[in-house]
Order: sequence, then structure tokens, then C-alpha cells
Amino acid sequence: MVDINRCGIPGRVWTALVLLFLGPAGFPQTQAPDKEILKAVQPGYFMFPIMPGEANSLSGGLGDLRPNHFHAGIDIRTMQREGLDVYAAADGYVSRIAVFTGGYGNVIFIKHPNGLTTVYGHLRELKDTLANYLRSEQYKQQTFEIDLRPAPNQFPVKKGEIVALSGNTGGSGGPHLHFEIRDEKNHLLNPLLFGFQELADEIPPFFERIAIQPLTPGSTVNGQAGRLALTPVRKPNGDYTLPQPVTASGLVGLEVLGFDRANGSPFKNGLSCIEIRLDDQEVFAYNMTNYPNDLTRLINLHMNYGIEQLTGQRFHRCYLADGNTLNLYRTDGRKGRLPLFDGKPHEVTITLYDTFQQASTLRFTVLPEPPASETGPLKPSKLPTRIFYSAEENTLIIRAANFPTAVAPPAVLYADGGESDLPVRYVRANEAYYVVDLRQQLPDSVQIGSAMAALNYRTHVIPGKETAYRDSTVHITFPAGAVYDTLHLAVSHSGNRLDVGQVTVPLNDKIEVDFVPGGPVADPKRTQMYLVSGGRKAYIGGFWKDNRIRFRTQLLGSFQLMTDVNPPTVRLLRKDHEALVATVKDDLSGLDTVRAMVNGAWVLMQYDYKRALIWSDKLDPKKPFEGSVVLEVKDRAGNLTTVTATLPPAPVQPPTDTTATEEKN
Repeated sequence: MVDINRCGIPGRVWTALVLLFLGPAGFPQTQAPDKEILKAVQPGYFMFPIMPGEANSLSGGLGDLRPNHFHAGIDIRTMQREGLDVYAAADGYVSRIAVFTGGYGNVIFIKHPNGLTTVYGHLRELKDTLANYLRSEQYKQQTFEIDLRPAPNQFPVKKGEIVALSGNTGGSGGPHLHFEIRDEKNHLLNPLLFGFQELADEIPPFFERIAIQPLTPGSTVNGQAGRLALTPVRKPNGDYTLPQPVTASGLVGLEVLGFDRANGSPFKNGLSCIEIRLDDQEVFAYNMTNYPNDLTRLINLHMNYGIEQLTGQRFHRCYLADGNTLNLYRTDGRKGRLPLFDGKPHEVTITLYDTFQQASTLRFTVLPEPPASETGPLKPSKLPTRIFYSAEENTLIIRAANFPTAVAPPAVLYADGGESDLPVRYVRANEAYYVVDLRQQLPDSVQIGSAMAALNYRTHVIPGKETAYRDSTVHITFPAGAVYDTLHLAVSHSGNRLDVGQVTVPLNDKIEVDFVPGGPVADPKRTQMYLVSGGRKAYIGGFWKDNRIRFRTQLLGSFQLMTDVNPPTVRLLRKDHEALVATVKDDLSGLDTVRAMVNGAWVLMQYDYKRALIWSDKLDPKKPFEGSVVLEVKDRAGNLTTVTATLPPAPVQPPTDTTATEEKN
């Protein structure tokens, strides 16, 4: 029998499927699984879609942590090649065909009699009737990007039928086939649970880093209010330990940066399952066997979004953040948070599993915090005092360096026209630390000695409640569903720059911003809003009305008005009777539209943004291009580049002699 209380996935595929339909982390769902579905998905129902019968490996798995989404399937390697045959995994019919510039690229969906749907993404091209149907619809609608829903059984397919060739289209980072299995509710199911013998995994997952996060203003780890990250050390027996002692007090959360590898693949894939035990009692379990596709953005609560934004590292949070409604967890009454209040040592065990039940374990002891040390002495400095600050959870941590005396003064917080003193919390590395509970006060500035720093906190944004902030320069509206957790909103502006909140805080829905620039705008038609972070510029857009720019954004951070006056760069590489090929680039706002006309007729231009390349795809391959050629490329600021050419008439081909020649005797 299946032990449904265990975090690890059973090794036998059939029992794994039973666990799959029992629900994430072994919890029974409210309705029992349909017996006919269980019967239909026994091992062998689905055929492996690439090189069936041959050993293969993956470059990505279900639930891998990606920007703003869980990875929706498995990425099957194609040996760094394009053009491999892609086979229908089972009988069914094509229910959807789409072309996206990013994301899936060229993709098809096949609906099966058992109610499940398989998805095949990043295709180079579709086969035969599917390709002809797609191209004709693109010409009919005069568009490259398209999303089609053929009628049921308009395109029936048989198991093992070649439906496409593998490729590297859309947001693919290299040639591979993206493959998904979805149920009738559009939930993503782990394809590895369906018994594909082409895949093997005898390698256990591994730890790269763990982090311990204080979750309240009064909590500390190793004597500090900030997050502590450590690199586990693998012992000869395969278990892991920590390289140094850990002390903690209060309520803390664990985070894991870990991966899995499979046979024959150099790629780091995600974790299927994590289990946390405190003093041998399970307090948290995460199990990625399936998830609802419409909730994929909740990954920003599952992982530490702030660390991902700052470092690119995607840590699994092993406690439930407020607002996380994913049904992927089993937790205790504290939602995985570790209560370390009793001043005693506690044993922590973290176990990582992959889908094939390989496991790795980290064990360590959390010691009680020693009595608080004195807040001095500091080494006096003649340099000006400097102030730094950052917010984690509901805690604002302010640190200051360079004091003229050995004892740091209290910080003075200013808010709503009043002021209050804040004593030093602790001293580390010749810096004084001050801790503010943002639930209790929202300071707009702080003074420490002779130094001042603007904090710019303005208001609280509460989940489920529409909130508006207004001053003479900016109006910001947060819809009721915009935030997952209480947002301690900081707002500031100077010239044509606007700062709204922190880039480390995720949003669930777009907010509306109305901004009056404080500096001159030479060309409003080509001036729009950009998100600027770490030297990067991301186009946001917006429109002007009454000298104000209005825009919507699902990201917080620093926004800057920028003017794009340079039209796209277009370079024709080929123009003849057979094809048009060009490179297209834009230096700021990005491409908006590409339109090609030959002799007054619209021509489909395929587009690969990774290579900045466009090329023609004729409706009738036998009909030569001739006459006038007009290629128009517009960026999102409205700048237009037009390239023209003239092709001479195509040479007339002599008629083919079909007269039979008598055989001479």
C-alpha cells in the first residue's frame, strides 16, 4: 500500500498515480478519482513523444522554479538538434494550435479520449495538414502570432503519428521539446508519473544553499535580525551538514536552494518534494505532482521573490507565506514556521526527494541564542556617518556606519509630523543596527547622529481592499486583489523618476499609476515609462493626458520616463523571387509590428527574437516574389522604419515536354 503520509513519491508508477489523484502531499481530494481515468492512464497509455524506445534525458521538470511561473511540464532533450520527429503520445484530436513570439513558440495541444491533453511546445514546424491550416489562418488574419481552436475531430491523430518537428521557437533556451500532460481542469500533471521507460534517474537531489529567515521583528538568527544563508557540506555517507553552528530565537522560516539531476543529463532540474522535521515531527511538506495552471503566478509566494529579484537565486520557502493558496503543502498549525522560543536546542531535518524517490538529507541543530551582547564599543571614525536600510517581511532593518564616538546614538524616526527614538538593537562589524516593526509605525525618514535618510513610507496596502495613494504628483490605485500580503508602501519622486514600493515585493494584479513628471518632456509621443533595475530597462508604456502619463504595472520598483527617438534597425539579408530575409533590432522600447508586402499582397514573416531574424513564409511556395517589396518595422514608441525594393519579373519556365517518346526497335 501507498504510505500517503510520506513526502517521497513511491517508486512504482501505478502507486504513484494513485498518490497523484489522492492529491498534493498525500492529502485526499474532496472527490475520489474517476476509475475510468485511472484505468486509462496505466503505464503504456502514453507514448514517449521524442525518439520513443531510446534512452533520453531531461533539461527541465514539472514545477521547476521560473520567473513568475512554475515550469508547466518536462523539457525533453533533442541532442542540441532541431528537426526531430515529434509523435502524438496517444490517440486524440488537435484541440489548439498557437504561435507565440516568446513562451511556447509554435505549439499544439492534443485532446485524448480519457479527458487528458498533451502539449508539444517550441516546435520548428507542424506537419502536413496542420502546417497548411496554420499558415492559411495566419494569412487570413494577417498575423504572425495566432491562437487557433480547431473544431473537435477536425484534425484527428493516432498514437505514434508524426505531428511536428522539434525546434527552438519561442522562449526556448536551446533545442528541445516541451511536453505537458493536463487534466480537464487545466491542472498540470507530472509526466514522469506515467511510466516512460526512456527516462531514468538514479541520482539523488542535492543542496546548494539553505537560508534561515527571522519572521518577526523580535526574532534573530546568529544574533542578527536579518536572513542567514549557508552552504551545506556533503559528508562521505551522502548526508549533509552545516559548516558552522546556528543559533536562533523567536519565529523563523527555512528556505532551500536545491536541485536534481537525472541519468545522462548535465542540467539542474527542480525538486519534486521537500520535507521539514523539527525534533522528528513533520512541520512542512511540499509535493509537486500537479498544480492548477491558473495559479502559477503564486510561485512568487512559494519562492523567496525578493532574493530572486536581487540575486537570481530561487529558494523554496519551506513555510507558507501569507496569501499562498496553492494546494501543494502539508503543514502544522504554524504553517511551517519554526517556534524557537523555549531557549532549548532543536534538531532540524530537511529531506529532498525526486520523482523516482531518490533522497538527500540535511541534519543540523539550532542552538538557543546566547544573552544579548552589549551594543558597543564601536571604533570611532572621522568619516561622515552613513545610513543603509532594507525591509524583510514586516521588519525594517536600519544600519549605520562611521560614528565619532564608541557608542552609537539612538535613531530618530520621523512620521506624521512627530518623532520617536529607537535604540540600537545590536552591533556587528563596527556597524549599529536598528530594527523597526513596520506594522506598528511607518517612518518617512530617519536621523542617526548628523546623518539623515529618507525612507518614504506612506501607507499600508491591505489584501482584499482597494487602496489609493495620492499626492500632488502621483496617484496610485491598488485594486482589491493587487497584493498578497500587507504592503508597507514607500513612494518618492524626483524629476522624471518615480519609485513605488520595492522591486523585491511581488504583485498579484496590475496597479494603475498617474504621474506628473517633474522635468521637461521634449517629445511626449515617444516618451513612455520604463522599469529600471540594476542597469536594465524594461518597457512599461503608458499614455498621456493633460500633461500626465498613465500606466499600469504588475511590478514595483523604480520607474523612469525615457524618450525613444531611434527607429528600428532593419537590414535586408536576402531579397529574391524565393525569399525575403532580414535582421530587425530596436535599441529601447522594443519591436511592436512587422509588416511585409510584395506587389501589394501581405506576406507572412516568421520571427525569431533570439536571433533578431525575420524570414518570409509563402502561402503558395511555387509562386515567385516579384514587383514592389515594402517592409515596415515599428517599435512600441511609434518609430517606423520602411525598407523598399523592386524585384524583376520571374523568368518564365519553359513548359515541360510530356510527349511520350516511342521506343526504337
